[in-house]
Amino acid sequence: MLRSSAPEIIMPGFDINRLLEEDEAVKGMDIPYRFGKGFDVNYSFADGKWTNVDSGRVWLLRITSPGAYSLNFVMDELYIPEGAKLYIFSDDGSMVYGPVTSKQNLKKGLFITDLVKGESVILYLFERLNKKESSKLRITRVIHAYKDVYAGLFESGKGLGSSEWCEEDVACYPDWSIESDAVARTLVGGGNYFCSGSLINNTAQDFRAYFLSAFHCIDIDKSGDIDTDEYNDGEDWVFRFRYKMTTCEGSQVASYFTYNNDDIIAAWNTTDFALVELHNSPLSHQNVSFLGWDNTGATPTEGTTIHHPQGDVMKLSFDDDPLQSISWFDGPEDTHWRADFDIGAVEYGSSGSPLFDQNKRVVGQLHGNQNNAYPILSFCEQHLGEYGRFDVSWTGGGTETTRLIDWLDECETGALTMNTIPSAYVSGPDIVCTSNSTFTLHNRPPGTTVNWTKSSNLSYVSGQSTDNYTVKATPSAAGPGWVQATITTDCGDATIRENIFWVGKPAQPTILGPDEVTCYFPEWYFINSESIQWGDFQWSTDYALRIIGTTTGHKALIEGLEEGYGQIFCEVTNTCGSTENRLVVWIDCWRFRMSPNPADDYVEISIDESKLAENKIDVYEVRIYNVMNKMVYNVKTSKPTLQINTRQFINGVYYVHFIFNGKLQVEQLVISH
Repeated sequence: MLRSSAPEIIMPGFDINRLLEEDEAVKGMDIPYRFGKGFDVNYSFADGKWTNVDSGRVWLLRITSPGAYSLNFVMDELYIPEGAKLYIFSDDGSMVYGPVTSKQNLKKGLFITDLVKGESVILYLFERLNKKESSKLRITRVIHAYKDVYAGLFESGKGLGSSEWCEEDVACYPDWSIESDAVARTLVGGGNYFCSGSLINNTAQDFRAYFLSAFHCIDIDKSGDIDTDEYNDGEDWVFRFRYKMTTCEGSQVASYFTYNNDDIIAAWNTTDFALVELHNSPLSHQNVSFLGWDNTGATPTEGTTIHHPQGDVMKLSFDDDPLQSISWFDGPEDTHWRADFDIGAVEYGSSGSPLFDQNKRVVGQLHGNQNNAYPILSFCEQHLGEYGRFDVSWTGGGTETTRLIDWLDECETGALTMNTIPSAYVSGPDIVCTSNSTFTLHNRPPGTTVNWTKSSNLSYVSGQSTDNYTVKATPSAAGPGWVQATITTDCGDATIRENIFWVGKPAQPTILGPDEVTCYFPEWYFINSESIQWGDFQWSTDYALRIIGTTTGHKALIEGLEEGYGQIFCEVTNTCGSTENRLVVWIDCWRFRMSPNPADDYVEISIDESKLAENKIDVYEVRIYNVMNKMVYNVKTSKPTLQINTRQFINGVYYVHFIFNGKLQVEQLVISH
């Protein structure tokens, strides 16, 4: 396999016990959950190995850190050209991260990968032929997980990661499914720590990717201020959504997805809130929602939180009693809500998670537990969680960078509450032909309008300003396309583009391969990499050539039969029709001559000297095999004529192999004395 040839880099050892002692010393403090040790490095393509493959080339690098539960990486340079894909997979193949595509190209800051299970992982980058040498990648940090955040997740029937025993899977409470779709586990602090947080709705309901979390998830050193390094790290977060079990007490993790990088919008230490905006909005994803909120300050009659304790899969904790308004240590009065959970608890890694009231609206985000008695008591024996109050954060420190109102009520509606909304998205066919195809907009907020646009290879049929938009391919269409729905509200808009894999019949495929062949010397012919996924391929030839083996797929093995010009055909078909292309090749049928045949005393092998020079044949080899496939004669020569005494062979059929320049001709020889 390709991966067995990957060059390996082995990370140095370190004192894990010292790190664990440090972590124990700060338990009970409002700090993110540290799981990893970072190594500063400088790795690039020069440290790996490139290998040519049919439709491009592949770069591989294995990185091993002995004893690591998982590995993740920080990159300060990342450019993936169109069509290229980066994957990171565990050495045993049990986990794959990716693909990272051109959509994730780094414009500023750092790119931090998610965690990949195991002490040894392989980085795999595929690059298309037409984009060769376009990619850029530089790894500046390797993070060794000395805590096992995946503990138990891959053990049948356990369904529990690194969090404590009392935590309940959110999958056990289907009534909270929509809300859980807004919650994400965040990788913070340069890729070494975990927090939690959630997407939050705004009065424009324009699906801006605002994400509410905790101030201390940025202020790692707990100084009360965000310094330059912390600010930069705070804009390089990794957001993992839908990291939860598929069923209650099950063993299968849902199909989660990640987004990278953000901008810090507002933050305030007093209530420990941080509001960031994701660079790439998850808008249009069918399994994302934006949480409603309540800024009235009314005391909730109960409280619920959804969180990722110790980086584990999503958990849910309940307090069935009214919340208590408190201060945070010696800070101002009534800045936090205290929950005393009846089910579950909160732990490190839960920081920043949303607190819901009885109406499932956000009223705060987790700061911590100032009365934490760990390790005397476990988290499950304490039950308390204290949350910066959303209503206090609403006006915050009085400036747009220290309060929520400027961002969550840009429309200046004065709204006191908002409800949770699922993300809008567009569904429709992957291939559009000249018959009508309808695309549907889902979850458009009430009171909004929609305007559709489309790519130029589509013709409008009906449905403008409605949720069902019908188009068809133009007569000459042959390529990717798109439709786009723009949702307009009273003070904002949101645009959702649905890319269409293909519009119309396939484009004409390009056949790649030699334009000159030698009779009976098979050559491979390929379809250009851009064409591989256009449809189903069928190969054929005229009488001067023939296909060896399968006639379908993106490549074919073809040999010449007669001297002269021959034609190779390739037809590609999709649901809209078929397109064909051809390649004309010259077939040179020169061969080694052998006579007499049948032979008695001798056989003479000859070739035109001009052919030796024309084909740059300095030396050729002759081997003779009997019917038992045993070699009975072997010689290497550069002479145009070779005479072989056949008296040394018994009567029968033999096979003469002519080997030159890595090629092979085979002729049958009959010996008859």
